[in-house]
Amino acid sequence: MDKPFKHKEGYGTLWYQDQKEGANRPIAKGKGTTPGGEEIEIAIWKGKTKSGDDVIQVRIDEPYNKDESPI
Repeated sequence: MDKPFKHKEGYGTLWYQDQKEGANRPIAKGKGTTPGGEEIEIAIWKGKTKSGDDVIQVRIDEPYNKDESPI
């Protein structure tokens, strides 16, 4: 059996997401590791500043664990 893929420390991979008109969804998301080797989830959105400049917003989270969900 193959081992699950693990990124080198400090690296990650993002996959583009299908976009729906007006949806507040990330344009890409994926997984990676911190420089210390901890697994993380990454998501990015396109946005604009108050002055109208384009920006990329990034969110980094701990991996989602369905078994630890409060619901």
